[in-house]
Amino acid sequence: MSIEQPSLAREEILKRIESAKNKLGKDLIILAHFYQHDDIVQYADFIGDSLQLAQRALKRRDAKYIVFCAVSFMAEMARILCLPEQKVFHPEREAICPLAEMAAIDEVEAAWSTLQKTGRKIVPVVYVNSRADLKALCGRNGGLVCTSSNAKKAMEHVFLQGAVPFFFPDENLGRNTAHSMGIGNEEIFLWDSLERISNTGRESIENVKVILWKGFCYVHTVFKASGIEAVRKAHGEDINIIVHPECIPEVVRLSNYVGSTSFIKDIVERAPSGSKWAIGTEINFVNRIKRGNPDKLVVPLREWGCREMAKVTSLKLLNILESLVEGRPLQEVIVDPEMAKYAKIALERMLEIS
Repeated sequence: MSIEQPSLAREEILKRIESAKNKLGKDLIILAHFYQHDDIVQYADFIGDSLQLAQRALKRRDAKYIVFCAVSFMAEMARILCLPEQKVFHPEREAICPLAEMAAIDEVEAAWSTLQKTGRKIVPVVYVNSRADLKALCGRNGGLVCTSSNAKKAMEHVFLQGAVPFFFPDENLGRNTAHSMGIGNEEIFLWDSLERISNTGRESIENVKVILWKGFCYVHTVFKASGIEAVRKAHGEDINIIVHPECIPEVVRLSNYVGSTSFIKDIVERAPSGSKWAIGTEINFVNRIKRGNPDKLVVPLREWGCREMAKVTSLKLLNILESLVEGRPLQEVIVDPEMAKYAKIALERMLEIS
């Protein structure tokens, strides 16, 4: 039976994934993001957030094949960091992060050109949820990549140089990070690529501490203050609200804790038995935390998933693994060598400060 046929039973798919993985042995490493479905996570050699997965991809020099179960920019990141002889595969190349598409290279280059005319020292900081060409722009211009785990460290790194961070493409992560460092909205300039920057606007840039790009994650902007109010009404005022920093600032302000997916996982796992938690992030991840902490009340702030992460299915993972076992040709993840060279510099700067 062809594995492309949708009639293939789930149990058969999982059985064949396990068999193919065993045959490939140490030649294979499967990396999966926290937001992936359980049918994939159970076969991953390592599960983590963007920073953790980048670090793991860098360490596994012995694996011939790296299969990255996440959205496309993460598979690109593995290709940039791993050895040239290692082969990187992505089960669904069309799983593209919408946030990563909110900053196109020509728009960012135009913004960068304008910013250079202010006469201030400006350093580009690109969120890992971005394409390789934007990471390369940072590498060429003294900048670096960051994740939600280390965005504050990245901004501090820029401030220590007496410079202004130009942070893109996620406005909310940048704004929430700036707020956590005591920087108010009046000290932040929001760059909107759809608006022409006038001379007056250029003067405004000359007096700010942080410049942000107007972009957002549709998964995390769905959480609202009204949802927090509803959860507290349903479960009591003592419930802990913990959210991802891609959420809007109002939600972050009303929450008890804010942090990356790894931070959320760790803090709930370490919490005392009987504690109550409402989590504002992707639903696959929330449900997994709930199952792993039966001694606590864990509920989603709202049930909301990432459509792009969901495009990576167990059937598509099986196709990759069985093709490797049988020697069938597969499309590898490829990044232009010149682009990869500078993107790697920006990624390595991130890893140095993490």
